[in-house]
This record gives sequence, structure tokens and C-alpha cells, in this order.
Amino acid sequence: MKSTEIDRSRLAKSEKEYAALLASDDDWFARTAEDVERLRASRHHALSNLSYEDFSEFLSSLAFRNGGMVSGSYKPLMSLPLTQIFEVFESFGISRQLIAEEPTQREGCDVHLECREIAPGVCEFSFWSYCIHPPSY
Repeated sequence: MKSTEIDRSRLAKSEKEYAALLASDDDWFARTAEDVERLRASRHHALSNLSYEDFSEFLSSLAFRNGGMVSGSYKPLMSLPLTQIFEVFESFGISRQLIAEEPTQREGCDVHLECREIAPGVCEFSFWSYCIHPPSY
């Protein structure tokens, strides 16, 4: 990741767009745990507003595959204002629409929120979790 600036014109609005973004050479969004740590260190990012404990819990919940983040827990983000929670997701290349609005049928889940990954590409209902599975799964 070369910059902590979010390119909002290129945020993925569907799982298909997210798969294309992950397959690209774009370097403006967080693809690894190290990128997430870099965002927090920038002091201008929403993640810098989390306590050390909340940030550590959030970071340890993240799963990365195929060039980007595919699941995690948003519970550690709940001390942030909603706009900053969306900023965190946008830092992974994920639009507000994709994380919060687009219903998707998967084993055990019908939305992105409240789903936890139990195996690569397989989610089950779970409060405080989310999964995003691009079509390559």
C-alpha cells in the first residue's frame, strides 16, 4: 500500500467488483495486516482513534486472501462514529453499499454483516462479524 488516501471513485460496490479490485495491481487500499498497521500509524485514519486493545482485537479478527481482506469482526470498531467505521471498510476498497446494503445468498448467511467465516468461502450467522466473498470462491 503506497498511500493512506482512499480512492472513493474505485470502491467496490459488488462482490464481482471486489474480486476485480483484489486481482488488480492497485496499491491504494489495505491488502495485508501490515497495511492496516500502517493506516493506524498515520494518525489521520479512523483506526488511530481506537484504543490499543480495540485495534489489536480488530486486527487479529481479520482474514486476508486473494489479495485482500475477506472477513473479520466489526465489534472493536463500535467506539467509532458510523462515518469512521465506513472509512475503515473503505480503506479495504469496500464501499458502504457492499458492506451494509447488498444482500447475498451464501451458506448460512444472506447478508454480509452478521456472518463469520468458518472455512474459506463458507460463512455462518454470527453477531459482530462480516464476510465478503468475491465470485472466485
